[in-house]
Amino acid sequence: MKPVTKTPASLNMTAAIDRKKVDHLGKNWATIDFEIKEQVDPTEFKYSKMKPIVGTFVIGNKRVEVTYSELNQIMHTAGASMQQCDNAYRIGKWGTARKN
Repeated sequence: MKPVTKTPASLNMTAAIDRKKVDHLGKNWATIDFEIKEQVDPTEFKYSKMKPIVGTFVIGNKRVEVTYSELNQIMHTAGASMQQCDNAYRIGKWGTARKN
């Protein structure tokens, strides 16, 4: 898979990640990134009811322009999702882990 981004605005600098070393983390791990927008009106960012686009969220080959409020929702959803997975493991929903 080709790197999605190589811009200085990239948060994770995904072009520098050696994909062979991180394959065990999942096929999309090395492609998750955020590119901050070069220019945002500060007044609009602070006071506007409809927040402006602040950047682009990238996963795999999908690019989605997002507002600050949407980034906040993504953060909360990701945290809740991780908690749900931990709970599913703890109660045995997925079976029992065995060390190889």
